[in-house]
Order: sequence, then structure tokens, then C-alpha cells
Amino acid sequence: MLKVIKYKNHGICMIGGEKNEDHQKFLFSFFELSNKKVISLMIAEYWDNGKLINDEYDSFFTIHQLDQPWDEWWESTFKDNLKSTDSETHKYIKSFFNKNLYSNRYDKTNIIEY
Repeated sequence: MLKVIKYKNHGICMIGGEKNEDHQKFLFSFFELSNKKVISLMIAEYWDNGKLINDEYDSFFTIHQLDQPWDEWWESTFKDNLKSTDSETHKYIKSFFNKNLYSNRYDKTNIIEY
């Protein structure tokens, strides 16, 4: 059974569009699992006139180190072949995030051992 050992939330890392109109917020978090694999989670939030209208969760296996700055990881993703997680891992990470981080999803954290 999978278990999160530690995680780091980077909060909002990018914004697309005009903030007062239609725009997107891109949030990133990283999770180290009990199987020693690291998962990146990107949430794309779609906003319209100040209201969240939709969000999408994408998770990938990554070689990211949790203490690595986000921008260094982002640049490296264009060189790496990131593979999507399997559906079981994706559901687990999404559930863990929603249960433990969602209410503070915009806040950057240090590495948190769980």
C-alpha cells in the first residue's frame, strides 16, 4: 500500500491570462512515497471573474529532489521524459492532497515529513 513519507507544496508557480478576467493558476506539489518514488502534482485551476469554474489534476513520476527549487525542476522537465502515474497512484495523490493540503494549497511549505 502506498504511503506519503514527505511532501513539499510550492503553491502557485504560474498564472496565465488576466487576473481580473478569465485566467489560470498552476499549482505544484511534490510527494515522496514509501516506494521511494517521487510524484509531481500539477493542478490547473480555471477562473472566470473571480470564481473557480474547474480544476484539473495531473501527476507524474519525476526525478525531482524535494529540496530542489521549483524553477530548476521546471527547466529540467523539458529534458526529462516524465511519465504519468498509474491511475491508482494518481487517485491516492489527489486524495492525499485534497485531504491534507487543499485548504492551504496556495501556501508554500518546507519539506514536511508525514
